[in-house]
Amino acid sequence: MTLRHPEWHPQRHPDFDDRMAVESATLLQKLRTDPVYRRACLDDPRGLHRDLYSAFVPPAHPEYAGGYRGVPGTSLALRVMGGPSVIVEGQTFTFMDPPDVPSAMQSLVGTVRLRIDTLVEPWDQLVTLSYLFSQFGFIHPFLDGNGHVQRSLFAAAAVEMNLPLSNRFAIHPRPYDFLLAHTLENYSRRPAQRPQWLSAVAEYLVQWLEGPFDAPGMGMAPLDREGG
Repeated sequence: MTLRHPEWHPQRHPDFDDRMAVESATLLQKLRTDPVYRRACLDDPRGLHRDLYSAFVPPAHPEYAGGYRGVPGTSLALRVMGGPSVIVEGQTFTFMDPPDVPSAMQSLVGTVRLRIDTLVEPWDQLVTLSYLFSQFGFIHPFLDGNGHVQRSLFAAAAVEMNLPLSNRFAIHPRPYDFLLAHTLENYSRRPAQRPQWLSAVAEYLVQWLEGPFDAPGMGMAPLDREGG
C-alpha cells in the first residue's frame, strides 16, 4: 500500500502575499547586513526555506518547510516535482528525480562556496550567480517555495561577492516571467548545452545587479575575445 501525503500550495493561503511581502523584505535586509546569517543560508538553504514557509505547512507535515525531496524515510522521499513546459505546449517538464536531490544540493552548495571565496573577476562572479540560480532551479529541492529561496540565495551570493543588488531585484513578488523561465528550462533539458544557457541566464540576471555591471557593455558573455 502506498501512503499518500497531502499536496502543498502555500500560495493559496489567504494571507500568503501580505505575509510573504513583509517576510521577504525583512529577509533581504538581513541578507545584506548579517554576514553570519548570509553564509549560513548559502551553506544550508533548508533553514532559509523553513524561516519563510513554516507558517504555511500542514500541521501534520512540518517537514514540508525546510525538508529536501528525496530524503529516505520522510514524506518527501518520493515526491516528484514538475510543471507545464514553456517550450513544448501541453507537455509536463519534470525537475530532478527525488533520490538525486540531497547529494545534488550538497554538491551545489560546495561548488558555489568555493567560487564565491576564490573568484574576483565580475564576469566569473556573474557566471557563478547564473550557475547557482540555474542549477537550483533544475534541482527544485523543496516541495514548494523554490523560487523564493532561489532568489534569496542569488541575493546572498551577490552580496558575499560585493556585488550590489539593483532596485529591480525582489524576493517577493517574483520579478520575472516567460523569458527567464524559457531559458531555465532549456538549461535543465539540455545538459550538453548548459554553458551556452548559463550565459543566457547571466544576461538576464545582470539586470538585478549594479556596481561593476552598471556600465556600457558589462554583463555580456564574450563570445569571441578576439573579435568584435
